[in-house]
Amino acid sequence: MKIGKVIHPAVAGNQKIAHECNVLPQDQDCNWDPILLEVMNNTKPTKSGAHYCSYEGTGNLTIFFTGNSFALRQLAAVKTALKSMYKKLYYVARPACLTFEFFNIGYEKYWQCDELMNSTAKFLEKIKPDVLMISQKVSGNDQFKGRVNSIEVNDTTVVKLREYFQIWSPFVKKIYHIQPHPTLWVNPATSMARELANGASIERHFLTLGAVESRVGPGWWRIKSAMRSCPKCTPIEMNEAFVEDNKFFYHDRNTKLSYFCDNGHLSPFGANKMIPILRKVISEDFKGTI
Repeated sequence: MKIGKVIHPAVAGNQKIAHECNVLPQDQDCNWDPILLEVMNNTKPTKSGAHYCSYEGTGNLTIFFTGNSFALRQLAAVKTALKSMYKKLYYVARPACLTFEFFNIGYEKYWQCDELMNSTAKFLEKIKPDVLMISQKVSGNDQFKGRVNSIEVNDTTVVKLREYFQIWSPFVKKIYHIQPHPTLWVNPATSMARELANGASIERHFLTLGAVESRVGPGWWRIKSAMRSCPKCTPIEMNEAFVEDNKFFYHDRNTKLSYFCDNGHLSPFGANKMIPILRKVISEDFKGTI
């Protein structure tokens, strides 16, 4: 009897990850929080992927989680990580649009970022959360690109970021910015599914740490530099969760499942790598109050 080729289970797993990249739970479970809507003149966004939601937890904190398409893909992991710590999590996100709204000027009208100008401060003033947590891609914005050669105090982007942290700080106890992950040249989920189906090794699917630094370093440096003058601000280093043997892997080397659902966003499997880090940071900073 001829025995057929055995297909690795990660083939179907990675195909599923890629297929469901744009399937967002908040499209179904967003309650369109009335407090958030009030800030936005009771107008829901028409742009797909844009939400103003809130979720109940079992803890004591109030958290405001915001960002662009990075936050969209990471919301489920943030909820899982912190549900026992928050009593309510507010969530506002929109693809492409930066929480640092000034830097959205000039973006294509397609993204509707202009609707959000100065909205973060308004949301924070309204709900006065314990925590502001931000996750966003900044590397696509020219003001966050390029090596910094000037003294940081003179870097115009850093100066503007400091202004935002100063504006937001009176309304919160802590401000966190999650380190942006790199974007890739390929969709690893589909590439690895194809290679595994052909019996090939996928160990080549990684970035060198130098490549990671070149892609996310300039923007992350500016954010951290601005945070140094903000007593309530803490950057959350996240990329270390994906590093093994001094390489940033796109996939779990045991299960062969992709950490990315496309070339620019974490899969649910990848976002779950954030959970222990988020729990550790928040539990240490709010010890005795959650």
